[in-house]
Amino acid sequence: MDDFEDSARRATSKDFDTVVSLDRESFVGQDRGPLLAARLQSGEVILLERDGRALGYAVVRARSFFGHDFLEVLVVARDERRRGAGGFLLNSAVSLSSTERIFTSTNRSNSPMTALLDKQGWRLSGQLEGIDEEDPELVYYQDS
Repeated sequence: MDDFEDSARRATSKDFDTVVSLDRESFVGQDRGPLLAARLQSGEVILLERDGRALGYAVVRARSFFGHDFLEVLVVARDERRRGAGGFLLNSAVSLSSTERIFTSTNRSNSPMTALLDKQGWRLSGQLEGIDEEDPELVYYQDS
């Protein structure tokens, strides 16, 4: 597994093009540019880089989920998947969390993300119905 020590930092508005480029590569079916601009402005984006290349990013919203931090988005460059970047970003989100417990969610159909969460020791909290038809949202948490 690659070592990403000292490779993550808080992204700024100057990183907008980089973050949006990574996001487009992940294809979520919607333009998250305005959302990402707001998250960059508020300092909620963690950017993972190596040798000047962006490998992925995570968005952590402080105390936005029933008083707990919430990992809102996690994206890893397609050619960096399954090489440790996702796990590093998850661990970074936990270590930078302002609350003792952090939550995240993903669609049941997102098997790469559910596998990553399971591998990293996140615990299933439950599921939400009605957000995406026929594809429940699974809610996970991790203690720091």
